Amino acid sequence: MWSRAASSPTLRRIAAVVLAVLLYQGWLSFQAVGKAEPGLGDTPDERGRFPVDVVLGFAPERYHILRLQDHGRIAGTDGNTVHLRGVSPSGVDALAREYWIDALAVPEEER
Repeated sequence: MWSRAASSPTLRRIAAVVLAVLLYQGWLSFQAVGKAEPGLGDTPDERGRFPVDVVLGFAPERYHILRLQDHGRIAGTDGNTVHLRGVSPSGVDALAREYWIDALAVPEEER
């Protein structure tokens, strides 16, 4: 049974795609470690949400702003930094997995 499955080109292609997806997801998880600055989320509001400064390696475009709005309210931008408000802890995890985000920082007024 296994030898016949291993000789099937279709099954080999499916296995290669599954392996590629698993490797990509592993890489996203690995590169997410260390993106969040210490102290991020130390002062949540009554709903358990907090502000986050999202640092990018480039000026944000419409696509990036729309994606960031999935995790919080846009409070403005300063160069390569987008200020988000009302971000949940799960939102921080999701933001950290985005490969185009360089860092997640505590906003200046929160420090």
